[in-house]
Amino acid sequence: MLVVDLTAERWYDSAVPGKSLDYQHLKVHAALAAVLAFGLSVLCSALSAQTPKPSLPDPLKFLDKRDLVMRASRAVLEQLGYQIELEDQPGGRLVTRPYEFVSGALTSSEVDKIGIKNDTITGSWLRARYTVEALFEVVSPTETLLTVRTKMEALNRDTNGTQKWMPVQSLGSVEKRILGKISMKLLGTEPAFKDNKGFWDKKPVPVPPVKKQSSA
Repeated sequence: MLVVDLTAERWYDSAVPGKSLDYQHLKVHAALAAVLAFGLSVLCSALSAQTPKPSLPDPLKFLDKRDLVMRASRAVLEQLGYQIELEDQPGGRLVTRPYEFVSGALTSSEVDKIGIKNDTITGSWLRARYTVEALFEVVSPTETLLTVRTKMEALNRDTNGTQKWMPVQSLGSVEKRILGKISMKLLGTEPAFKDNKGFWDKKPVPVPPVKKQSSA
């Protein structure tokens, strides 16, 4: 029979003479177990906080007719460098061609900025691409609901030399950027200098000749 007296300083087994354990040792072990459990919980929380989570944007409703929203969306997509592969006016759908945004040694790190790939796969990542799909739903004759989604994938080369396109889960940053650009265009808040060229795109300007000073 096991007897535990919580009010006493020692606990013992009455059926076994002379068998006793120090209650202080039990308290130390319990404290250590609590500290370890707390440390593991903090570590798990830190790891989960560092793992990015998808945050796809909700559809946006515009107070415009569907054909107007589709034209503005197509203009924005082309301005951003996408090529339209499918335009379904009756169905309210725009789809771009696959857009390859990275290749080479930086593929893995660049993909991690906008998506979540399967890192359990062996081998190396060679390039990555995505297509953009915009869906236009008529809410009323003057209201349109716009949804933007992407289909991402990355090319993986296995250790045996085989290559395969693997799906990548979007984090939502690309979709939010596109929706933001479309909203700015429809609301008339585009920046005035949206087509500014970079330094290397400017035409060279000739340097005026230096006039020689006449000797006195």
